[in-house]
Amino acid sequence: MSSIIILKNMENYSPEQTISHFIKAAERAKMYCFYITTKLDKDGYFYSAEGTLSEVDEITFQHIEDEENIRYFTFNINRAREDLYDSFTWLTEDKNYFWAADIENINHEYEFIFRFVIEYFKENSEDYLWFDDADWYYTAADILKLSQMPYNPEWCCKKIV
Repeated sequence: MSSIIILKNMENYSPEQTISHFIKAAERAKMYCFYITTKLDKDGYFYSAEGTLSEVDEITFQHIEDEENIRYFTFNINRAREDLYDSFTWLTEDKNYFWAADIENINHEYEFIFRFVIEYFKENSEDYLWFDDADWYYTAADILKLSQMPYNPEWCCKKIV
């Protein structure tokens, strides 16, 4: 699996607010959010942002020789563009949803990511979570329902709820 995608509604979308939601969800999940870099286009408008979520703080992360010994993942946040309108109708049946953010460098840390996802969807009830190349998705309600059950490692391979 290459990445976990968060689909957001283009209406009233703010990439800066999405970054803020990632930071807050990480804090609630007891994770550290750092290395956030924002890229602007030639006109000075938001183009994309990327960052890292880890079980250790930035200083510790910088000094670890073997990153395989810690749990972390990276994320990207994208801007909404008109040409993305209708891009996920095949999945969500809603024309306004697009690939707003993705979680990468997963390293099979699905339980660690799940901790973050639960916290993220507590305040982002309109968003969807989609696994790249899957023909199904989770709603925020699905994720919150899953959070009430014992952790199921199959959550990333097939729709559980």
